[in-house]
Amino acid sequence: MQDEATQHNNSMILPILMVLGAGVFRLLAHEFQWWNIAPLAAMALLGGMYFGRRYALWVPLAVLLATDSVLNWQMGYRLIYWPRVFDYAAFLLIGWLGLSVRDQKLGPKFAAAIATPFVFFLISNFAVWLFGLDPGNHQYPKTLAGLLDCYMLGLPFLRGSLLGDWSFMAIFASTMYLVARSASPRWIRVSP
Repeated sequence: MQDEATQHNNSMILPILMVLGAGVFRLLAHEFQWWNIAPLAAMALLGGMYFGRRYALWVPLAVLLATDSVLNWQMGYRLIYWPRVFDYAAFLLIGWLGLSVRDQKLGPKFAAAIATPFVFFLISNFAVWLFGLDPGNHQYPKTLAGLLDCYMLGLPFLRGSLLGDWSFMAIFASTMYLVARSASPRWIRVSP
């Protein structure tokens, strides 16, 4: 029984390092002012796919909370901004999506990866429309036109999310596959 627990813990090392690396990348991307190129939603989806069920949702969420706190502190914002709850809910939904496709074939996993940045975009920009300000520092009109305007103004951020999420997913999945092929079964286990 101890050997099985050790094997499980060892199988978590690489995914945890990669999610932490994604968090560091997020901080660096912000420092260099890259247009929203950060693998946030990728962390959630891949956490659901690769972490043990006990860690699948909370480890990526903890990294998001930690990096949010650092960025908010650096910019002089409040550490907790309650409308951000929508983003965390989107993050948890994407993590649950990863959990739901983890034991499936490549097709559903690929579809989840394609959908992930769009799910985050739709939910997070809905929150901006609901609580945020437009570029003229006015509340968005609570109409369908106001919501569509908010989504249109968010498109430059979607480009960065697509690039960051899809690139990170490709690197992460490729790394996990290569390590699984070359490592002893005791060191890492990757679901098919």
